[in-house]
Amino acid sequence: MTTAPIDPLAVAASEKPLLSAVGADFRDRFDGQLEYHWSKNRFLLFYNTKYDVYVPAGEHHPRTRFSVAHELGHYFIEAHRAFLRRTGKSHPSRGEFLSDRTIETEADAFAAGLLMPASLLGPIVNEGEMSFADIERWAGEFKTSVTSTARRAVELSDFPCALIGVREGRVAYSFHSQAMIEGGCYPRPRGSDLPPDAQSKVQAFVGGNLWDDKGQAFARDWCQTYDNDRAAEAPVYEYYCGVPSMQTLLVLLTVPEEEIFLDEDD
Repeated sequence: MTTAPIDPLAVAASEKPLLSAVGADFRDRFDGQLEYHWSKNRFLLFYNTKYDVYVPAGEHHPRTRFSVAHELGHYFIEAHRAFLRRTGKSHPSRGEFLSDRTIETEADAFAAGLLMPASLLGPIVNEGEMSFADIERWAGEFKTSVTSTARRAVELSDFPCALIGVREGRVAYSFHSQAMIEGGCYPRPRGSDLPPDAQSKVQAFVGGNLWDDKGQAFARDWCQTYDNDRAAEAPVYEYYCGVPSMQTLLVLLTVPEEEIFLDEDD
């Protein structure tokens, strides 16, 4: 029976001798890198242990664990592995959800799914609407970062919700639950402006003083609602969480179901 937390290095070990994992302090060179060596017909997965100084001996930091899982994505996703076999070209990976390259977003998605299986996290997420207090608790249980846990929780949620990552005062990325999309609330493009009230939260975060971590707006302020007036006018509850190490302000959005979905009797 699968239980949390998932050990990505145990997954890597199960692939020997075709895959070997090597950890070391690579400083700022990369967080993870997967290489293919023709002469030995073997993949080498390198992961940076520099973050592990912040956790007890023998354990790995959530960012280290995500890096291993991300590189396993490159290994297990057939198109990625075929590319490495064909070209021998490897590339360094950094952080979580920092790149918009398809190959990187696919590996990020694989990592989140590996570390937080739907069968384990899904039922917990769907007990009700969530906040960052819930997400931080789940992150502790799965030994994952708040960022990756929030992203995965939104993906698995049956409720209308979204996660917005903000950098330099603009939308860096966004993930919407299926219910949010079905309710007529779609992601805004990367680089979009923020609602005015959210700009003040960004300034507080940059100044190291994000004490007011909640807010309220309308769906039209955060989402593309096109000509769906019901969705546009739906109230959105905002929950803010700063991640200084990633220079990112996370914004969790939740919308009451009844505000964007008509009752069958209506």
